[in-house]
Amino acid sequence: MRRSGSGAGNQPGRRSPRGPRKRQHRVLGVVPWALLGAAAAVGAILAGASALVAGCLVALACAGIALGWRFGENAKMALEDEIEHRTSELKRALSELEIAQAETVQRLSMAVEFRDEDTGAHIERIGRFSVLLAEHIGMDADFCERLRHAAPLHDVGKVAIPDAILLKPGPLTPEERAIVETHAEEGHRLVRGSSSSILDMAATIALSHQEKWDGTGYPRGLKGEAIPIEGRIVAVADVFDALTSDRVYRKAFSIEEGVQMMREQRGRHFDPVLLDAFMEVLGMSGPDAREQLRSDPVALVESSLETFATALERGDAEMAEGAIATAIEDGVTPTMLHAEVIGPALRRINVLAEAGQIDADREHRATTITRRVLATLYRYMTGSTEPTRERVLLAGLEGDEHTLGLQMVHDQLAAAGFHTIFDTDLSAQRLLEMVDSQSPDLVVVGATVFSECDSVELALRDLRSHRPDLPIVLGGPAVGGSLPRERGGMRVLERIDESVEAVEDLLATSASAASV
Repeated sequence: MRRSGSGAGNQPGRRSPRGPRKRQHRVLGVVPWALLGAAAAVGAILAGASALVAGCLVALACAGIALGWRFGENAKMALEDEIEHRTSELKRALSELEIAQAETVQRLSMAVEFRDEDTGAHIERIGRFSVLLAEHIGMDADFCERLRHAAPLHDVGKVAIPDAILLKPGPLTPEERAIVETHAEEGHRLVRGSSSSILDMAATIALSHQEKWDGTGYPRGLKGEAIPIEGRIVAVADVFDALTSDRVYRKAFSIEEGVQMMREQRGRHFDPVLLDAFMEVLGMSGPDAREQLRSDPVALVESSLETFATALERGDAEMAEGAIATAIEDGVTPTMLHAEVIGPALRRINVLAEAGQIDADREHRATTITRRVLATLYRYMTGSTEPTRERVLLAGLEGDEHTLGLQMVHDQLAAAGFHTIFDTDLSAQRLLEMVDSQSPDLVVVGATVFSECDSVELALRDLRSHRPDLPIVLGGPAVGGSLPRERGGMRVLERIDESVEAVEDLLATSASAASV
């Protein structure tokens, strides 16, 4: 089934074609000037001027007309381009504002999900399933983009439900069920009335995703196509994910069981055409696309990288965090996420920025999103880990822009139980002072771009002279730098996931040498 939409429209920043209508307007614009030149020539002749003088007047008039027309057209085109550019920038700013508004409420929605799920990844999956279904039935690109941000807000009204009811492990009483059902109206009340088209859609979804095709749903008992299409789409995605996920009151049903239960509700709970389309979506990717990815670790990592990198390019924090949460849920280790997902995505952003394909603001937003993702991942990695091993100083030197890579090295060492000290933008002198005051057993120095910054090499030389016995690990390619000209016994990280092993090896070598 295909439902045609209104289309995505012209892409922002793309100049509209200057077709026959514009050319016709330009030709018509010349006519009054041509008539004016002819009138000047006739006037000169009637005034008794010679043919030569009249011809000169006509020539001068034509030259003036041509020059005036040309300058006018250039100015007009420049003005049109400026208007198009400003309009494009305004549309982009408004779009980003809408996304920012939606993200603010999504934070609230994610907090709700964390109350009754381990990871809160449910809301990310609802967005993904809803968009897959909307695209399959032919909804236009603008609708699908708004749906991607709005669908995760479907249960935002659960903030009004007491934990004693929301987290109850057994069946609910009729009174408790009635309280739970108020979340649809509460969610609608929370996000309605916004100037954001995303939040307007979210309000509609919050109110209508519990309605049923046969009119037996809540809160308003809507029936059939009286239920908004976005509510019907999210209803299918929400029930499928709910059935196939663990809940506090039951274990997950298998994919086959969930599909069969939904088929039994065709034409009752679900729009029959939408349900059939959703089964086609599942059929194209197998009964469960996530299960296919879990069975193929390489494909799983590649999928996570693509989603995370796309999120950074768009500046979409919710999508980025959802990609990492889903990857963790699917069994990808934090160390692998650092090395195979986050690191490569940052390098892709750097390449796009150098090529001028994303601006400085978008690059900065990608960095901010990554820093926030790393902070969340760090809490997951360390948990209740206590630092019981050697002291490691992680130092970023002045001018080093690769601190996120060094941050990932730090997080892996902290998760392994090392006592870590992390500081950046250190001068050579400040590095020596840190070593003296903190007495680390090993130092990890950030990126080593020797070809561009000889001061880094000088700082390392001073450190080696000051503390020749101190083991040093260089961030190198692992954190975005290059190999030094002279390693001088220092260990260079080629990959982020070598961090713990490299530190352990170098400490063991140092201890062995000291004991001899």
